[in-house]
Amino acid sequence: MSQLAFTLIIASVVAINAAEPVRLTDTAGLSHEPLSSAGRKATVVIFTLPDCPIANAYAPEINRLFADYSSKGVGIYLAHVDRELTASDARKHAADYNLRCPVLLDSQHTLVKALGATRTPQAFLIGPDGKTLYRGRINNLYADYGQRRQVVTQHDLRAALEAVLTNKPVLQPVTEVIGCYIQTTFPIKTP
Repeated sequence: MSQLAFTLIIASVVAINAAEPVRLTDTAGLSHEPLSSAGRKATVVIFTLPDCPIANAYAPEINRLFADYSSKGVGIYLAHVDRELTASDARKHAADYNLRCPVLLDSQHTLVKALGATRTPQAFLIGPDGKTLYRGRINNLYADYGQRRQVVTQHDLRAALEAVLTNKPVLQPVTEVIGCYIQTTFPIKTP
């Protein structure tokens, strides 16, 4: 199957799933609908696990993304997917890594299933129409497992955000994610 066909299938599945309201609580107890586009130009959801060293290494960049894009009408969320993580433990993790964006608790994997997430720190960029415009890595900080680059040379999520905010097509809508697998109780179908 070609990359374009794969992208179109994923986009259509996500558009269907995004139509169903997904409501999650953050570490402060506030309710969010991350797939709702109300008042946003775009939404970013990044999946994480508190014990995934690769996801944790991205905390500074997630904070930079939040600082750079939240004022431009982009909703940015971090979604914890550990089924046994308590709100207290999630708050501690957020404090330990100084996370500034809303940190959602997705212990039932509602958001995982809606977007088809498979790893952390997998990022999804959703347009105002509910379609996934980008899915993949945040950037190329990791060349492979255990192989961290000294210098990031590809800022995939930022490039996708810039394209969406300037009404241009995302040139590379899917990238491979290096990270920790999300343990699910349902099959994730990938073409």
